[in-house]
Amino acid sequence: MQRVILKIWIGLISLIAVGFTASNALAASSPSVDTGKVVAQLISSHDRIDPGQEFHVALKTTLDDHWHTYWRNPGDSGERVYIEWGMPESVTAGDIVWPIPAPIATGPIINYGFEGTPHFPVPFRLSDDAAIGDIIEITARAYYLVCYDVCIPENVDLTLTMTVGGSHVDVLSKAGIDNALLDAPKRGEAEGGIELDGTDISITLNKLPSGASLSEAYFFPYEQGFILHSEPQHLSQGTDGLKITTVADYRWDDETPQKLEGVIRYKRGERFEGEVVTLNVGSAVPIGAITAAAGGANTSAISGPASGPASGLNLWTAIIGALIGGLILNIMPCVFPIISIKALNIANCAHCDVQAVRREAWGYMGGVLATFLTLTLVLLALKAAGSQIGWGFQLQSPIITGGLALLLFAIGLNLLGVFDVGGRMQNLGGELPQSGGLRGAFFTGALAVIVATPCTAPFMAGAVGYALSQSAVITLVVFMALAIGFALPFLLIAYVPGILNRLPKPGPWMIRFKEILSFPMFAAVIWLVWVVSQQAGGAGLILTLSAMLLFGFGLWLWKTEAKIVKAAAIAALLAAIALPLMLRPSGDARAVIDAHETPWSAAAIDAAMESGKTVFVDFTAAWCVTCKLNEHGALAHAEVKARLSDDDVIFMVADWTNKNDEIAAELSRHGRSGVPLYLVYNPANDSPMTPQILPQILTKDIILSALASGHED
Repeated sequence: MQRVILKIWIGLISLIAVGFTASNALAASSPSVDTGKVVAQLISSHDRIDPGQEFHVALKTTLDDHWHTYWRNPGDSGERVYIEWGMPESVTAGDIVWPIPAPIATGPIINYGFEGTPHFPVPFRLSDDAAIGDIIEITARAYYLVCYDVCIPENVDLTLTMTVGGSHVDVLSKAGIDNALLDAPKRGEAEGGIELDGTDISITLNKLPSGASLSEAYFFPYEQGFILHSEPQHLSQGTDGLKITTVADYRWDDETPQKLEGVIRYKRGERFEGEVVTLNVGSAVPIGAITAAAGGANTSAISGPASGPASGLNLWTAIIGALIGGLILNIMPCVFPIISIKALNIANCAHCDVQAVRREAWGYMGGVLATFLTLTLVLLALKAAGSQIGWGFQLQSPIITGGLALLLFAIGLNLLGVFDVGGRMQNLGGELPQSGGLRGAFFTGALAVIVATPCTAPFMAGAVGYALSQSAVITLVVFMALAIGFALPFLLIAYVPGILNRLPKPGPWMIRFKEILSFPMFAAVIWLVWVVSQQAGGAGLILTLSAMLLFGFGLWLWKTEAKIVKAAAIAALLAAIALPLMLRPSGDARAVIDAHETPWSAAAIDAAMESGKTVFVDFTAAWCVTCKLNEHGALAHAEVKARLSDDDVIFMVADWTNKNDEIAAELSRHGRSGVPLYLVYNPANDSPMTPQILPQILTKDIILSALASGHED
């Protein structure tokens, strides 16, 4: 209450002062600059300063709704707000007085940052020998990574001027700065200790302010690597203090510090406040008898400037993201060959009985839902058994990849008219024009899902990462939303009046259209065969091509009427189906982009950080079509390749073509369950081990900006 009264008093004094000083007070602030998602401005407590005087200048940021920037320790990902000052020698600047952060959940990862209008005050001092009448110019180049569903690095250059002599307060700006300073955590009487017990750590705190509510307490460490940010902080309240239990991070393996510093946040009334505390390592402070749990597992109690569900994904935002991602998945290149078959069927049946069209649309949705459900259950079962897997896991098996290549090869031959064995073979191909029925529509939906899994559409990555970090029920709900989004377009076509009637009536053109669609199918076969070669080497390539040869030979033999030849045809077809079952991984696949790449590993990242170089990491897979488009598009651009080849940049590739638990765990750590994932580590940052996460669809400018950001600021 005292703090609220003080803030009201500051506001009243400011308003009164405006009335007395409006005639001669100049606004000590820079023009506002909109950098995209943030409006930035420099404000000063004074517009005139005397020699030897201390004053404050603050970076004021107004963020778009739901977007956030980052604290001095950004948590699991992100990058802190950074300000580079320019000023005459007569002026010196201190450090940023950081506001109290909030935990911001993004899937399974936890970041520390701000939403709303955070101020970042910095103390300044003018030297004693400054000349009266001089004009002091202070410039700031501010950098901030602003994130919501994507992260965007933004920069701004700001300038303000002040006159030396006749000290004068800028009352409006000073009120904002004073409020920011009042809210900022300060060192109080709180004492703390931290103890390591295996992989767990216990933090004990006492002498916290009277009247503080500890039910939503949260400890924010200044340094990364000692507390695993993504793990819950379990709270227990004693008669004299508080105990926080959580999980230790990687740095304990290499070093044991004497002290750790950070901010303990607690509630007083309806507001969050905080204190700077020092934790003595290896010793606990007395907290008295445990009286009650202080709030259980606290991971994202968000209030104040970082409030609202948009601070991170929750169930509803994950469902919406999955639904939109499923819709977008229909236009991703990996799905096109199968979707084109469904489009052919719609064109063929456009003028058939409407009820029949709708039944087949529901059959297609049933195939999509059933296959998504099956894949999700298998994925959950494997994860429960301890496997590190994610989205698209089935294509990490060369047996499935080779079998899928053979199946699409057969469908392509069927579309081209090489063979026609009736509805059974055609239904596996997804309801070709010569046959109809629910079964064909169902299998088309199933095949579309299997082929779609190498792609990760926008909005999908966060939703899938969130789903796989939650309970089995929530995982199923989110994946079913993804399935509904994927199947929805064809259901809408069947039910929206007029769409089907606009299509031309079936005729001779359908035969040519069907033949044309065989070529996207063969293109998909080429891609899948190449994936097999990456997974199983030259031997796998020979087995897959031999299966296709035997399949074609069996079809040719089948045309002969002699029974013995028919038997040989069946043997050839069975051998073709059996050959992919013999495929085995040949070792770690390599997705080489250029000669300057380095294989990724956690140890390689540590070594690169010690070298002081910027690191670009490409998490990719041979079966990931989005990855390949980026590699042959933005990553292949001459300027990007030149930048990645520079001596101050290390280009790493984490190839997930074959199963790799270390890569799967790293993807999960960054809130992802599949590839692509692009990370940039900048040693110039205060938290160099916290990478910037780039969008899944890359452009030249996105890459170059990310690689430059750590050096420009």
